Amino acid sequence: MLTTQQVVDQVRSDAARIERFVQRRETFLDALDWTMLTCDQVHDAAMLDFMLEDDLAEALQRVSMAESLAAMGMPLVPTFIRYNPFPRPWHAEWLALVN
Repeated sequence: MLTTQQVVDQVRSDAARIERFVQRRETFLDALDWTMLTCDQVHDAAMLDFMLEDDLAEALQRVSMAESLAAMGMPLVPTFIRYNPFPRPWHAEWLALVN
């Protein structure tokens, strides 16, 4: 059984992981020659940016909620409080949503 502090640490780690991904992606996108991409590729990149912004916002909201609940002495259940965005374009299930 995880302690409350361990659950809060996991939630913080989830948010930090998404934030690092967003930062690495921005660096990658800055290096691209956008004139070589098709309109669909640019559109997909923009839509994924919006999705990642929402993911990061929700992960940070969960950090705030976990910290608040921990401060009130409430027990935290890791499977309900952790944020795992799913599915995303890199998941196989994404193809079922596209079609």
